[in-house]
Amino acid sequence: MQEHNDTGQIYRAPTSTKRVRFSVQGSRFIATLIPAVDEGTARKEIEKVSSEFFDATHHAYAYRIGSGPAMIERASDAREPAGTAGPPMLQVLQGGNISDAVIIGTRYFGGTKLGIGGLTRAYRDCARKALETARLTIREPHATFELELAYEDLGVVTRLVESLEGTALNIYYSDNVKIIVSIPRREEETFKNGFKSACRGHGKLAEL
Repeated sequence: MQEHNDTGQIYRAPTSTKRVRFSVQGSRFIATLIPAVDEGTARKEIEKVSSEFFDATHHAYAYRIGSGPAMIERASDAREPAGTAGPPMLQVLQGGNISDAVIIGTRYFGGTKLGIGGLTRAYRDCARKALETARLTIREPHATFELELAYEDLGVVTRLVESLEGTALNIYYSDNVKIIVSIPRREEETFKNGFKSACRGHGKLAEL
């Protein structure tokens, strides 16, 4: 697993599964791009594709999940020569700033060896061709907070959340008000300072 250090990184993610087929010197390739928001989903999708094309020679894959310090990146050559299958697909995802995605490169060997360079290009094309057909959405990491505050501070805190492009997910009313909010990571420190000021130091904030 590799980790990136870009806290709050904005990235692109596929919105639906895409599949592309092409041939290289007799070998048939099937590229499958699938959305995956966690590693468990990515692994299940790899298993599903492997089962679907159970008679294929190889099922190489690469995936990226999340962003920032918690980003997960994995790649497998699936018994192809080291570095010729999974890593080239992962590099395409990295170059396109794509995450929450798994790409599976399925190969049916056609009798002609493609060589290191040929394999690398073919698997890179698996990711590239699948992404060319995909619809991508922009995603931005958010932090979720539980807030506890007095009723008289509710208005100013609500305006603070809205001004930072955040969202109130739930509100609970009792002796005080409890709110669950989602705030873009890039605005996290601004929000914490603003909340403290809005509540004059009396509000409670906890990250979930």
